[in-house]
Amino acid sequence: MTFNIALVGCGGMGRRHAHGYIELRRYFDTVSLAAVCDVHHDVASTVAGIVAGATGSRPDIYTDFDEMLERADLDGVAIVTSTPMHHRFAIRAMEAGLHVITEKPMGLTLKACRQMRDASRATGMVMAVAENYRRDPMNRLARELVDSGGIGTPYFALDMHMGSSDGAVMHSTVWRAKKEQAGGTVLDAGVHNADMLLYLMGPADSVYAETSIFERERILRPMSEVAPGLAKMYDHRREDGYSTGDAVEQTAVDTAFGVIRFKSGAIGQLSMTDTSHGHSLGVSTISGSDGTLYRPRSRSGESPRIVRGDGSEVTGNALLDLVPDFELDDITSSLWDGARRISSYEMDFSTIDSKILAYEYLDMVRAAETGGQPEVGPKEGMDALALAYALIESGLAGAPVTVDDVAEGRVSGFQDEIDAEMGI
Repeated sequence: MTFNIALVGCGGMGRRHAHGYIELRRYFDTVSLAAVCDVHHDVASTVAGIVAGATGSRPDIYTDFDEMLERADLDGVAIVTSTPMHHRFAIRAMEAGLHVITEKPMGLTLKACRQMRDASRATGMVMAVAENYRRDPMNRLARELVDSGGIGTPYFALDMHMGSSDGAVMHSTVWRAKKEQAGGTVLDAGVHNADMLLYLMGPADSVYAETSIFERERILRPMSEVAPGLAKMYDHRREDGYSTGDAVEQTAVDTAFGVIRFKSGAIGQLSMTDTSHGHSLGVSTISGSDGTLYRPRSRSGESPRIVRGDGSEVTGNALLDLVPDFELDDITSSLWDGARRISSYEMDFSTIDSKILAYEYLDMVRAAETGGQPEVGPKEGMDALALAYALIESGLAGAPVTVDDVAEGRVSGFQDEIDAEMGI
């Protein structure tokens, strides 16, 4: 039986989702991209054409979400719009009897996420979140190494990413500069880092952070200059009301330095900024009683490595000796051409990106077909966003906050204005 999906939002990330679907079809024929939807017909048509050229089947094109729900024969939708529309479209789709996967962050605020969670419970529809870093086979291996005691008892984790947008709008997308659209590196990128910390270290208890908007005026520069590696996927997109060279007010937090206490007792540091001019720093480590795990860049194919107290290093296939029971799951193994036990791999970024997106679709479909839960459902999506928002809420309050309080709306000072503006 074929599971029919609609892709809602055909901008840069939507185009990447289309390539994920194309990759999926190389291995599985049980999912069909039946429709694409975008307010800009030409943007939707571009993505539909890419799918048709690769698969021989052209999705139907819609520019109105409600019309698509009424007319298209669908089992699920993939929501890849800007963040403020995630909860609106997801709830309407679930109430129409459709399963949902939405891009990260799950929703605009935790209140929006709670509404999505409640709709999933009320309707029985799957609500999945397309969180991609954890699906990388090397991050699967990293978790197995931690869980199996490869570094002993975890003491602390460092996740620090200091980079520079050189005064430009992040990724040349104006919404990423706006508080009311869940913009800023701390939320838009930080939710990835938050999810990985939770995936590897377990639930977080409390956060204390200092935050700032250091650069309130940004320039909208071409993506070919700002993020050349992604530019070819985004050259068809449109963002009404802005042109290259425009000054854009940055209202989203651009810098956060936070300390986390995990429920296990371990400590973490999650710090992010795109205002570190002249100095870049990327650190992703977990230190324990028997050594430190160095995580590779997600979607790089590089091997993790463990360094012991005496300076000796374990990396590559030698890591597999530490985890004799480690195997990739059936879906990942199929997408990685049958590999089961690997410590590294060689692929270009776009291929890795597509394979992980293909996995996310299949994970949602399997959950829908079996009545189970996706790997990243409402709880996991909310936990990651709550940890990212906890940095900002703590920075605003000038005091520690608990992640559970942020998730359930007991601490929401930063988000209240967004919720009021959106009428939720």
